[in-house]
Amino acid sequence: MQRWITLTLLTASLAALTAPAGAVDDPPPATTTVTLGEARIDPKVPGKVRVDVDYVCTVADEARSLTVAVEQKDPQDTSSIGFGSSRTAEADILCDGTPQHRQIAVQSKTVNWIPATDAVLTATVTNIGATPPASADARRAKLAAP
Repeated sequence: MQRWITLTLLTASLAALTAPAGAVDDPPPATTTVTLGEARIDPKVPGKVRVDVDYVCTVADEARSLTVAVEQKDPQDTSSIGFGSSRTAEADILCDGTPQHRQIAVQSKTVNWIPATDAVLTATVTNIGATPPASADARRAKLAAP
């Protein structure tokens, strides 16, 4: 019985030694979040939508990117689908733990966006070296008229 108790105490002591210093007291790392805001058709270029995006990400060694996509079906012709996406350059993504706001222009190369009609909006902040590697937000919204 005494050998079992000694072995248990020795195992528990070794486990405590292998844990990183301060592991219990360290706060969990902040996660990256992204939130879609309003999407408004550009008054001068009806094939372009401006999408408001808010995000927060922590400092990391790896570069980040922000991608926004818009997809919209024509209610009069369901075979006609407007689609566009825009990727922001890695150097333009600020990750310092503070909330950031961006307005991203998304261009459809095939059709003009239709005001007051449902569209699917998607925004993703990616970081290849992080876990999880991406944070995203998606929602259905009516595109605001210019």
